[in-house]
Parts: sequence; structure tokens; C-alpha cells
Amino acid sequence: MSKSERIQVKETKRYWGDFEGSLESIISSLQSELDDGWEGIEMEPSSEGYDPVGPCLYKHRPENDKEYAKRMKQLETQREKQKKEKLKAKERRHKEYEKLRKEFGKDTL
Repeated sequence: MSKSERIQVKETKRYWGDFEGSLESIISSLQSELDDGWEGIEMEPSSEGYDPVGPCLYKHRPENDKEYAKRMKQLETQREKQKKEKLKAKERRHKEYEKLRKEFGKDTL
């Protein structure tokens, strides 16, 4: 996949419906969420990573223009950072080479 293609984003929202009561009322509440485009439900982990906080609805959707632009900017920043790191590594290797060349001379190889 090309990095410039649109990706699917997982959107979540806390589900405040009640899981106590008749199955009919629970199913009715969940059907309403399904009708609104939500695909499933999962337990949201706590920020500490221990017991789950509660149920969370989720759905997948294409990223919007703002998310796409942000991701492209992050990718460009990441590429620039990698180029700079590669150049710095090359400069360090060259300095080490020059140091060794001075220490051992040109003709010792």
C-alpha cells in the first residue's frame, strides 16, 4: 500500500447503554447504535492498563481530509528526520575514518 492512499480509521465512542434489563430493551438499544453505523462493541482499557473502564462502540471509516493532511505532514517530517539522521551517521563515520586514517596513515591498508 502506498503511504499516500487513504486509510481506514477506527473511531470509538463510549457506550452508555445499560446491559441490565430485558433482552428486548438491550437489543433495541444496540440496534439503534447499529443503525447509526457502529459496527461492534469492545471493552475500553483503563489508562493504567488494568480493569476495563467500560464498553466502547467502534466503527471504521475512511480518514477525512484533515486526518489525511496531518498524516502526510507527519510522514514528511519523519522522512526528513530519517534523512538528517542518516546524514549525521555518515558524517560520524567519515570523522571516524579521518581519525583512523591520521592514526594509521594512508599506506597501511
